[in-house]
Amino acid sequence: MKKIVCILYMLISILILSSCSYYKELIILNWQDYLSYDLITAFEEENDCIVTELTTSSNENMYNDILNRRVPYDIVIPSDYMIDKLYKNNLLKEIDYSKLENYEPDMFVSELNTLMSNNQNKHYKSYYIPYFWGSLGIMYSKKNFPNIGEIIEEYGFAVFYEDVLPEGAKIGMYDSSRDAFACAELYLGYSLNTTSEEELLKCAELISSRNFQKWGTDDLKIDVAAGNCDVALVYSGDFFDAYYADTEGDTAENAETYSIYAPTNANNVFYDGMVIPITSAETELAYKFIDFILDAENSYINTEAVGYCPTLQVVYDDIFSDSEWEDITSIEAYNPALIIDEAGSRAEVYLDLGEETYRYMEDLYNNKIRFGD
Repeated sequence: MKKIVCILYMLISILILSSCSYYKELIILNWQDYLSYDLITAFEEENDCIVTELTTSSNENMYNDILNRRVPYDIVIPSDYMIDKLYKNNLLKEIDYSKLENYEPDMFVSELNTLMSNNQNKHYKSYYIPYFWGSLGIMYSKKNFPNIGEIIEEYGFAVFYEDVLPEGAKIGMYDSSRDAFACAELYLGYSLNTTSEEELLKCAELISSRNFQKWGTDDLKIDVAAGNCDVALVYSGDFFDAYYADTEGDTAENAETYSIYAPTNANNVFYDGMVIPITSAETELAYKFIDFILDAENSYINTEAVGYCPTLQVVYDDIFSDSEWEDITSIEAYNPALIIDEAGSRAEVYLDLGEETYRYMEDLYNNKIRFGD
């Protein structure tokens, strides 16, 4: 009897182990609320796998996680300048386009292609697939100051550095060195990719001279939407994430109390991309997932869920020709193509500035702006 029980136990154990190993695991490192949960479920069912999505708060954390091989990530979705840095440090696998049935070289928004070409990223272009794109914007609440939007449209990024807002207005700034410096650079007329220590010092002095009541990242959109902050530097998708949450929930009226303005005379236009890092253990499954996202129908679903501007031309055209999207597409911040002129002079992509410049910026940021005297 004991022998029979033992054999049964072994058979059950084998069945459990085999059933567990049947499912492959795809590990994705992403930003919070940056991928449709419905698509994750659909991909799992279609490919008999498990998708584990881990999130991060910064590109720098992404880089360190991959460099230190903390997790065997199969897909990571970093921003433009971090893709550059990952490529330079041999941390990415080159994309094998033959494994992507849905890929076509001219499938991405034409203005985005122009921007990417003008920003000298050709050396790492074969290491990523564009995911979403957007711009920096000024999100504002109309609860305390109903006409504040008129001031913001007149002064643009100057509202953060000149005393033009109503007295008592609470101002929020993005809590990262790259973005805080970018806002100052746009105001001062510097390149977003300057490596001049003199220019960076002037930016730091300007930022530290202002009294920003709120420093944050994704939480800035929540504070502005709630009326706890009157003006804040955000990414365009942050605003639309809050806007969608209100309009699709029970707080539709609240969506009328805040808006966003993205200056089109000079601004940052960013793109994030899907990359396969050298940590990938399920590379073939990673290709299947990228191809899954490149499907036009899936891309549309993802755009609805996330709120950022799609990179596929067919989805972009569908959205901008659909009257149901008009309240979204009429806002400048949803259309980064408005910022991109033929020469690419009004829109600038972040590039990798190198370790020396980055350390200098971080030192200024930590010791002079955020936590200094």
